[in-house]
Amino acid sequence: MIMSRYHVLILGAALLCLLAVFMAGCTQPPAGNGSPTPTPTAPVAAAQSFDEKSDGKQVTASLGSTFSLQLAENPTTGYSWNLSHSTGLRLIKDEFLPPSTQLVGAGGTHLWVFEAAEKGNQSVHGEYRRPWIPAGTVVFQDLEGGFYGIAGDDGSDYLPLNLDAQYRIDGLRVAFESEPAGDVATIYMWGTPVNLTYIEAPQTYDLHVMVT
Repeated sequence: MIMSRYHVLILGAALLCLLAVFMAGCTQPPAGNGSPTPTPTAPVAAAQSFDEKSDGKQVTASLGSTFSLQLAENPTTGYSWNLSHSTGLRLIKDEFLPPSTQLVGAGGTHLWVFEAAEKGNQSVHGEYRRPWIPAGTVVFQDLEGGFYGIAGDDGSDYLPLNLDAQYRIDGLRVAFESEPAGDVATIYMWGTPVNLTYIEAPQTYDLHVMVT
């Protein structure tokens, strides 16, 4: 019985010693200035962000940097952004961000991210229109007294016989539908005579980027 009590006392003392050592290790301050050493991280360059307010502006981007462009878009209306850019910009992201609301017909935001891949003057051009409607550029031809035609994006030239005065602007971008004018003779030796059945000047967006 005496030996058993002795063994219990020895075992208890040993446990107290182990507990003291453990607590000393936990409370020992870290080496150095007493603050944990932060894990080194690679520097991340903040990307520039542009939106409708940057339309028509000249901005600057360093070579290799990235910038984002966000424009309001509502595909439920049939309209969407048709975007083009110069070869010195590389498109690395293109996605539609849906609206946060569940309201039917609510619009969202279209997001693009570009990399400034080449130095020099670069550009981004956007047109908000229905993608299945043909598009083109109104051009003034200084022939036979002068007239306006439409140089289609499909590579064809159209001579509209019923082009309204508000669209007679050289360089104006338009979306249009037409039908052949039939056996109509004109004095203009240019384009295919057509009657417009629909025309509109789409909303446009332009961003000029100087890559340095």
